[in-house]
Amino acid sequence: MVPMIHLENDFLKASFLTKGAEWRSFVAKPHDAEFLWNADPKYWAKSSPLLFPIVGSLKGGQFQHLGQTYFLGRHGLAREREFAIVEQETWRVMLRQTSDAETRKVYPFDWDLEVEYRLWKRVMHTTWRVRNTGAVALPFSIGGHPAFALPLGGGAGDFEDSFLDFELEEPLERWMLDANGLLSGETRPLPTLGHSLLLTRSLLAEDAVVIKRPQSKRVTLRAQNSPYSLSLEFPGFTHLGIWSAPGAPFVCIEPWCGVTDGVDATGKLADKEGIVVLEAGGTFERSFAVTLHL
Repeated sequence: MVPMIHLENDFLKASFLTKGAEWRSFVAKPHDAEFLWNADPKYWAKSSPLLFPIVGSLKGGQFQHLGQTYFLGRHGLAREREFAIVEQETWRVMLRQTSDAETRKVYPFDWDLEVEYRLWKRVMHTTWRVRNTGAVALPFSIGGHPAFALPLGGGAGDFEDSFLDFELEEPLERWMLDANGLLSGETRPLPTLGHSLLLTRSLLAEDAVVIKRPQSKRVTLRAQNSPYSLSLEFPGFTHLGIWSAPGAPFVCIEPWCGVTDGVDATGKLADKEGIVVLEAGGTFERSFAVTLHL
């Protein structure tokens, strides 16, 4: 059995893997209700992978740097590598992954990536810190991919009883993806009613829903017949993704700093939409929070 990191407070229990620093469980203790997808490989063998140093795909699976071509897979490399535990208490843990000779073969830069998880009352905070430990600018994207089990808390109902409520009533466009997971350039309005988006299988049948620069920085997942809901707050993030595998009983709500390549991508990371460029010696930090409403 894969070893797990366990955190707990009066209200919550959460578990994590050192591989990928992946969040694997999110339980409301008073109800013994699980809210995170269980990584059943029948649908998707992950629960909440970390996307770094790219979000989504590169055109052709490659990029150029200083005249050399590098091949980097979808969502980057951090999710498949081990993190070291730096600090741990009953309610928080900090993990770190560092560039090395193997990472430089596919991503020729020097960096440290810290992931900190903290429980506070009914909230789990996730913080990422990227440090540029090299002598040149570091181009990267970073994003989350948490999958929340439906129906919420194992209650009654099914996938299509669920809604995503946006903080603000705003016009939202969906940026469409092609068969290779690249932005095609086509957009469609999302069928929101006021603040709310009904989650339907047809909505998610064409890969992820990609939203660029939403004004809302909080979304709430709820269901018609469930006493539970949860909200995800993502200040400082530029993009939001919504995804589910075909027929799967979960939905991913994904805060991103960055986005997948477009069909017209140049192949240079510095030109990539949403890329963060961190100067030598600099630190980049972003946090998001998931709150259970019981």
